[in-house]
Amino acid sequence: MSSGQWSTHGVELGSRSAIKRFRGEHREQAEREWRALTLLARYAPGLAPEPWEADLDAPEPTVVMSRLSGDPLRGRSLDDGHIKALAATLSRLYVAVPPDALAAVPRRPGHQQQLIAQIRSWTPQTQAQAGDEVSRAVNRGPAWLDDSGMETADQPDVPPVFGPGDGNLANYL
Repeated sequence: MSSGQWSTHGVELGSRSAIKRFRGEHREQAEREWRALTLLARYAPGLAPEPWEADLDAPEPTVVMSRLSGDPLRGRSLDDGHIKALAATLSRLYVAVPPDALAAVPRRPGHQQQLIAQIRSWTPQTQAQAGDEVSRAVNRGPAWLDDSGMETADQPDVPPVFGPGDGNLANYL
């Protein structure tokens, strides 16, 4: 069974394997995927698919992993048992990678300061293509950021954790 090309990668499902082929412009995501799989194989075996092979230098970087049995949670009603199991799995994930190993992992894109910079760079681009009503709405985002103090706020004093980069329930069985 195979999927078509998604936004960043295509997925080919075999009976024992899953192959992700990333578009060349999403090479960093392939690298993050491989790094996550190898870290979890070392520190939390069984929590994620086993990393089998990667070609990160290919024109379309490829990551091959074991295929886990189960049905994706996406599109399903989650009962209390599902929610408790998901919470337990995520709790295990958050503490799986020890702090010294986690310190060597690059910070994931999408952290607060990067998102603020992205919003500020997208605003003029969006306004150039938008009508008056949308343009007014787009202006409210940076204005809200200006008043929020988020750009100058200190980072919270909490320990970093290893976590999923995507909350899509299709990634959970």
